[in-house]
Amino acid sequence: MCEVNPHWASVVDYGLVTSQWGRIMLWYVIAACALAVSVSGHGRVLDPPSRASAWRFGFPTRPDYDDDGRNCGGFSHQHEVTGGKCGICGDPYDQPQPRDHELGGTWGDGVIVAKYTSGQVISATVDLTAYHKGYWQFKICPDPTRNDQACFDENIVELESGGTKYYPKRDAKYTMTYRLPKDLYCEHCVLQWQYIAGNNWGVCKNGTTGLGCGKQEQFGACSDISISVPLENAENKPASYYQRLGYLDVQGETRTRK
Repeated sequence: MCEVNPHWASVVDYGLVTSQWGRIMLWYVIAACALAVSVSGHGRVLDPPSRASAWRFGFPTRPDYDDDGRNCGGFSHQHEVTGGKCGICGDPYDQPQPRDHELGGTWGDGVIVAKYTSGQVISATVDLTAYHKGYWQFKICPDPTRNDQACFDENIVELESGGTKYYPKRDAKYTMTYRLPKDLYCEHCVLQWQYIAGNNWGVCKNGTTGLGCGKQEQFGACSDISISVPLENAENKPASYYQRLGYLDVQGETRTRK
């Protein structure tokens, strides 16, 4: 796979390529590689399976055969058309709402694919089918009807080992362990995967240029999950609390959840 070498620009800057034609060709190669990087990197969430990939595991959802290509419409579209914005599940930001992979969209069936308890240590598997540096995070919105990023940014899931950002090293399947927030409960919530690539050359915050700085390609995915109250904490909450979350009916009896 074509990859931008951080030393290529220095070759030109320090005059190591002397002819004008040679400099033009080198910059052409750099630009071509940057373009290749922006369209070749792909990834998907296999556990808990995203709305785009759930069909692969037998869930009654519509197949998305491009489930590893949710990249906000592509690098150019995201940064030149929508000002760097992206739909919450990796769809182009300017798609009519609900976007394709949002609740009510083409692939937004809302089928619960995993059930957890608050504070639980869970595993998550990401299939990176083409590596292009960068990092990813998982975030949770307890309201599946919300299509704004702010809801997810309030609940960033922490790795069991600490921190929230995971930096892959190559294209592979990665299984990581995360700890869910202790005070977050939802009968139907959305787990968001955000992958910010790092293969493009750009301007860094300190004014220098480098690989991974500036505008980068982005990928996303959404998984429908539920997070219940651990049994040891159940007696500390009033019945009205569980009724509001859908765990009790109006008579206060436990509701059977499928």
